[in-house]
Amino acid sequence: MSIGQLKQSEFDTHVAGQTLRLSFVGMSNAGKSYRSKVLCCKLGFSWHHVDEKIQEMFNFHSMTDISSWLGHPSDTGYQEREKCYLRSEDQLTRRASIQTSGKNLVLDTTGSVVHLNAETLQVLYESCLVVHLDVGNDSLDCMIEQFFSNPKPVIWCGHFSMNAGESKEDALRRCYPILLKRRLERYRTLAHVNIPASSVRDLDGRETLNRIRECLG
Repeated sequence: MSIGQLKQSEFDTHVAGQTLRLSFVGMSNAGKSYRSKVLCCKLGFSWHHVDEKIQEMFNFHSMTDISSWLGHPSDTGYQEREKCYLRSEDQLTRRASIQTSGKNLVLDTTGSVVHLNAETLQVLYESCLVVHLDVGNDSLDCMIEQFFSNPKPVIWCGHFSMNAGESKEDALRRCYPILLKRRLERYRTLAHVNIPASSVRDLDGRETLNRIRECLG
């Protein structure tokens, strides 16, 4: 599927022909999985949930299991576990990007998708219509507090450091906002379409597709 200059009429043709490959990118809790579920349950899309595929690959049963295994970025062995996680995510994302199943596909990526190999991101960009559910800069403070009240596994990719005499929590509070801001910038650059996450929150499947369609030429 040639995506670069996808027109509304071409989008319609792909949807009708069951050849659309759509990829949601964005922050954790932006609504990627919920939007994907709606498209799957209401419009029959094939839903490829990368987080779940990673859990299956590592024989984990929940995100809590992944968080416990991955650990804190200052823990011994964290970087090797992070590399292992990213290799698996890279493999699963690349494979799903070019998947054909006779159905429209929605690829539900992880928050760390922007840290994958450049080649994989190029495959994703060329094979899928990449839609960023943009939470907006104003929401970052709330996301930071949510992280500390309900921690999730985080892929840092070099964005974490500890200063002399700094506690782990202080280092996290200093580094996490930087990570979020840089991810937000990279989501926006990666996507063909940037849509405010709040604008699709209450939409059904058909309305979601129409909202995406409106953003095309």
